[in-house]
Amino acid sequence: MELEKRLKDLDVVMVSHIFATGAFLDLEEFLKTKVNALLFIGHPFSFRKEVNSFYRFYSQEKLIKTHRAFPWRLPEIFMYIKDFLYTFKWVLFWPNKFDYYFAADNYDGFLGLIFKKIGKVENVVFYTIDYVPNRFKNPLLNRLYHYFDAQCLKHCKIVWNISPNMVAAREKYNKLRREKCVSQIVVPQGIWYNRIPKPPLAKRNRYRIVFLGHLVERQGLDLVIRALPKIIKKIPKVSLLIIGTGSFEKNLKNIVRERKLNKYVTFTGYIEKDTDIERKIAESGIAVAMYKPTSDNLTYFADPGKIKNYLSAGLPIVLTDVPPIARDVQEKKCAFIAKYEEEDFSEKVICLLDDKKRLKEYSKNAIEYASRFDWNIIYLEALEKTIH
Repeated sequence: MELEKRLKDLDVVMVSHIFATGAFLDLEEFLKTKVNALLFIGHPFSFRKEVNSFYRFYSQEKLIKTHRAFPWRLPEIFMYIKDFLYTFKWVLFWPNKFDYYFAADNYDGFLGLIFKKIGKVENVVFYTIDYVPNRFKNPLLNRLYHYFDAQCLKHCKIVWNISPNMVAAREKYNKLRREKCVSQIVVPQGIWYNRIPKPPLAKRNRYRIVFLGHLVERQGLDLVIRALPKIIKKIPKVSLLIIGTGSFEKNLKNIVRERKLNKYVTFTGYIEKDTDIERKIAESGIAVAMYKPTSDNLTYFADPGKIKNYLSAGLPIVLTDVPPIARDVQEKKCAFIAKYEEEDFSEKVICLLDDKKRLKEYSKNAIEYASRFDWNIIYLEALEKTIH
């Protein structure tokens, strides 16, 4: 109760680059009814169809104003400059001074430090959603990425890391020892546990495999599709539902067409509403997260949101040993870790789909495991350590 009283007196600004759903948008959902005023500034990534930077302003729990900027289409480095300028303008000329500035990436976090220096914000919180040593192919952007990251770690009030692996990774790749940094806490990926449907197996499409996420090569969906014929031989009713869009979508559709798998694979494209996504997941039998085990895969240092969504809906998962959570969910009998090869992957999928008793057991374990990751629990714990 004491924390909730403190939150009610705060004016907060949040700034993030966004794709679709994600932890930072969930923090907006959590804070908008708990703080005095909230300004949320979003900059869609350049590969999205809609690239308008925007802001949403809430006051006394109500959405007061929204604004969308001109939809610029520029080379990547200029898009970041454009986003920097929009954030600078909107925050600098906002009538309020902000008590807290939350940033979901180090570019926006560095700008928060500038605002703090000129007296526009009081405290800066760096919420590290992902970290990868080679974040950009453009060497200038990559150098700036690590420079801004180091500045945030040295000068923000506190750093929220979505995974404990991020601290060790920064020490290894940036030579940035943790004792040289501000306080860092782990704020794992969560879910709106009570919102996500959890139908019994009898009301699901038991033989449907689902994938949710950004369609890029590192997700390993090409392996999933290539392994389907092996699974079909054993389980003819199997199907694959792919929720999301991205730069690798055309390649995946080509593989489906070449292998004559069109009747087994459905691409939904981008789905805007989280509740619609959650419903489609909950109607499926199992889920996949076959991340490619490559050194540049940012999932090694992250806590993928899709895994918690799958588990909360009661879906067992077949995944690679890439995300830090993989071994834990396997030990809790919520998932199978598979090697990044068609044979082992197909065997693990068949092991789940072809055994109704095991599928029910793993589904029950998944729901129980996910209950600890409700956002209401996670964010209250994180804010207790942040807002003094």
